[in-house]
Amino acid sequence: MNRSLETKPVAHALVWIALYIIIVNIGDAMGGIPNLSTSLLLTVLSVVLYFYSKTRIPMGFDIFSKSEAKTVLYYLPLGALVVIAYLGGVESSLSFRDILIAVLLMANVGYLEELLFRGYLLEAIEQDKGRRRAVIISGITFGLGHIVNIFRGYEALELVAQITGAIAIGLVLALLVVETRNLIPGILFHILFNIGGTITVQHSSREALLLLWIIGISVLYLLFLLKHLPTSQSSGYTTRLV
Repeated sequence: MNRSLETKPVAHALVWIALYIIIVNIGDAMGGIPNLSTSLLLTVLSVVLYFYSKTRIPMGFDIFSKSEAKTVLYYLPLGALVVIAYLGGVESSLSFRDILIAVLLMANVGYLEELLFRGYLLEAIEQDKGRRRAVIISGITFGLGHIVNIFRGYEALELVAQITGAIAIGLVLALLVVETRNLIPGILFHILFNIGGTITVQHSSREALLLLWIIGISVLYLLFLLKHLPTSQSSGYTTRLV
């Protein structure tokens, strides 16, 4: 990545996000076994970004200390969303190969989207505009970014519901990263939640219930976390990978 671009953190983040979207669309256009090409391309991007990020975002491999471990509890309510995502049971028409590809794809999507939106973009905006604006902008950008799914065959109403839910979750995850300074819980949630939405039986009533849960839990989360959000702007961004 051009060093001059790295002096502009927001542009730097947006370039990586654009590259991610382009790679997804290239993979989808390659044909063959559904999602296989996209999964493999995103695996390569994940590996590249992992090593690239080690020298650009402060990333350690230390586990939470005893004093920090309690912050993980902030993520527990998101477990309810994961449970709901699996209530339909695994889709019987999916083969073992289909499930493996879905898991690989969603593992990469969860990792990359958290790193790019809650890592690069959130950090860049926080340094320039402060934490609250960073949370709002990164959350809304994350949700609106799902509009590209229109090219993956999503219907308009389904896409609007997905964007609404993604904005709600994006705001919550951004607040949680600001509060905990750790991307790993969000990555794990993102992966598990997406897998559940991919390999399980889909019912419109359950999808509506899930969206209501997302919005309801997110509103409660936002009210709670805003009270606990530090008011001082961070001079640096410490993201630890456990």
